[in-house]
Amino acid sequence: MSHDDELDKELRFHIDARIDDLIASGMAPHDARRRARLEFGGDLQVKEALHDQDSWRFLENVLRDVRFAARSLRRAPAFALTAALVLGLGIGANATVFTIVNTLLLRPLPFPQADEIVQVRRRTPSGSSGSFSLHDYLALNAERRALSKLAILDIFCAGRYTLLTTEAAEPVRACRVSADFFGALGVAPVAGRLLTTGDDIPGNAPAVVLAHAFWRQRFGSDPGLIGRLVTVGGQPHTVVGIAPDTVQAFSRADMFLSLAVPRASSERTNSFQVIGRIAPGITLEQAETRIDTVARRSAQVEPSLTNMPQGIVLHTLQDDFVAPIRPALQALTVAVGLVLLIACSNVANLVLARALVHRRDVALMAALGASRGRIVQRVLAENLIVALVGGGAGLLLAYAGVRALPAMSTAGMPQADRIHIDAFVYLYVVGTAALAGVLAGLPHALQLAGGDLLRWTKGGSARGGASGRRLRLTLTVFQIALSTMLLAGAALLTRSFWNLASIDPGFQADGLLTMSVSLTPARYPDSARLAAYSGELVRRLERIPGVRAASSTTALPSEFPIDFPVSVAGGRDHQTLPGQPAALDAYYRAINPHFFAAMEIPLLEGRVLTDADTADSAPVIVICQALARRAFPNGDALGQALVVGNGYLKDARDLRPRTVVGVVADTREQGLRFAPTLTMYVPVAQSPELITRLVLEKIPLRWVLRTSRDTAELAPAVRRAVLSVDATQPPADFATMDDVLSRSIAPQRFNMLMLALFSSVSLFLAAVGVYGLTAYAVVQRTRELGIRISLGASPAQLVRELLLQGLRLGVGGTVLGLLSAAALSRLLRGLLFGISAADGPTIVVVFTVMTTVVILATYLPAARASRIDPMCALREDVA
Repeated sequence: MSHDDELDKELRFHIDARIDDLIASGMAPHDARRRARLEFGGDLQVKEALHDQDSWRFLENVLRDVRFAARSLRRAPAFALTAALVLGLGIGANATVFTIVNTLLLRPLPFPQADEIVQVRRRTPSGSSGSFSLHDYLALNAERRALSKLAILDIFCAGRYTLLTTEAAEPVRACRVSADFFGALGVAPVAGRLLTTGDDIPGNAPAVVLAHAFWRQRFGSDPGLIGRLVTVGGQPHTVVGIAPDTVQAFSRADMFLSLAVPRASSERTNSFQVIGRIAPGITLEQAETRIDTVARRSAQVEPSLTNMPQGIVLHTLQDDFVAPIRPALQALTVAVGLVLLIACSNVANLVLARALVHRRDVALMAALGASRGRIVQRVLAENLIVALVGGGAGLLLAYAGVRALPAMSTAGMPQADRIHIDAFVYLYVVGTAALAGVLAGLPHALQLAGGDLLRWTKGGSARGGASGRRLRLTLTVFQIALSTMLLAGAALLTRSFWNLASIDPGFQADGLLTMSVSLTPARYPDSARLAAYSGELVRRLERIPGVRAASSTTALPSEFPIDFPVSVAGGRDHQTLPGQPAALDAYYRAINPHFFAAMEIPLLEGRVLTDADTADSAPVIVICQALARRAFPNGDALGQALVVGNGYLKDARDLRPRTVVGVVADTREQGLRFAPTLTMYVPVAQSPELITRLVLEKIPLRWVLRTSRDTAELAPAVRRAVLSVDATQPPADFATMDDVLSRSIAPQRFNMLMLALFSSVSLFLAAVGVYGLTAYAVVQRTRELGIRISLGASPAQLVRELLLQGLRLGVGGTVLGLLSAAALSRLLRGLLFGISAADGPTIVVVFTVMTTVVILATYLPAARASRIDPMCALREDVA
């Protein structure tokens, strides 16, 4: 029967009773029925009044329970504080990770209709690539039904350029973009205008848009700057407007330079990226189908010019940004969820232990008429108050964690400085705290719902019964298992990171200083002048005391690679896979003769480059051992000839065969996580003009200096030497090679640190749980232990017995945790390096650490039990 049916039945009863009373007093039945109806009013009004009364009664009961819970917690401050701090650790860990997830995954990028902005990527045999040639962009740009805006920009969306002012030359971050760039993002100018159609037409005056933060910091928000000329990269640009700060979510550039886009191009170098905005009324899948069709048609029409024969795939800009860290965020989300469960089970044990002391109070409430529901409601009110206080503590921890994220993540997390706590995080904390309060109180609530309250009135307050002990033991094993899972994950990531950091990069990173110089193409338009500049700078750098060798290079290890096809002159004498092109893709390095001495890359055969390898001498090349084996599997590489850039380079001089004069050891050019790469080295003076132009226009010239002194002390002298050669080309990005390599494994370091932190918290909570369980067992068995001591049991026997009980808990929980960790290991497979998810030594270490922690947590209260005074124990009232 529903609540309304019960109200109808009760209302009819009262009306009928009133009618009988009125008839008994002498009133006619018809009049009595009418009078009773008037007194009671309509049925609907009566029901609404009763509903309101019930609602107010419910609220009154809730407030009464809250007041009762607050008074109860004030009488037990140690319990309240401990429980709140334990839950605060779990809630704080969850709030920190949710803040990251909320900013990067759940919240859209700060652009209008951000889900319509796409990153265009080429399909490749290994997946997809975001690099495009100018030719391929022009082919895609012909299709505007799928993408209303399509913009091309430098592959480095914040490359190094030189800003030349009347005061000095200074390095800035800049990006060349086409006119549709800001339209694709959907942003409006802060001042002036943004790039428009015509700004990217070749021959028109170059334009520049400043980032708002750079305009404010460098030019003091001077509105008069708009319309003036600034010299960037050796070329005057007209400042046309100021871009809003939201653009920084895409690019950290200080300036956005107009990129001249021709009507047609045969340029095949993949040195650009492409973004677009989906046309109105078109879905992502429809846009991808249409643009893919254009790409495949272009590959059929011009197969020798296109780099997208497999077609095109579109990713939303947000998905493209977070794709590298999505597996790590998923693993961290599971990890903090486990931490919260451990915290809840820990507090649940505290609640159960405290409830034993108050059993008689609960039984008395039941004897006085309180229903089980009302008693459970009061218990949950206590836990909710504790959880909300813990939520406040967790929020403070989350604030501290978010502030530490940029320092912890470095290059490991995109847009780390954009991560912040907002209203959604507050709501999440409140919801998580409420959930934690319910979970922590649920075991005791179930115990109340099914317990014999009358028996509690007769039993002692300290005796919990077999069911209560089993429940506490189960919760403790649960904590140990969850802690084992987290510790196993942290141990795997730590070993993985150690393996990664221990990898030999193929050169000596210690004592190696790096820097960059952004050269102006107008001042150094060809390889000959670039070689003259770098040669003179090498001589001046090597005169500095403490600098043993110096060289320029087109890129540092782990940085953006420049790769070109290389093939054996006059044949196909290298091993190929089915469907593999005749040419091998190899990393290209244009270097000075002292490069190998500076990097300390071992020479295996032949010779290294020398000062005699000039533009007028025979073309030469040095290759790594892996390339030698692939290109010449059947013989000695020395004296053989290779052709570089066939299909990309047009000048016959650049396509001359290059004689292999040396073979050096392999290096890990892509970074420590990747296998040694195929790499070729050519003298700067013999570098193809196309590659020289690419280096000068898009990326800064990198330098390596082998030093015998502290690199920090040498930086000022190196800066003076660079400026002494050309004062308009200042150096930037000073860093040790150790720092460069460290940045390349920053994501792995971040994952390791975060999981290690969470596993440490869980290990601490598990130790507290085991300690609390053993300590409470000692209190419960004080009389028993005293009797046994008085009968001759030695303290060592008691300690050994309690340690064995704790060890059984530890072994059982650890084994259960290891089995569960194996089931969840798929979350970590993509994050590991040089180690499997079922690594034997790691399992042994985890098992040893967990059992050791459990034994130590058990020993402390066990040792205290061995010092019990039998006479005091026998006098103790345990009734």
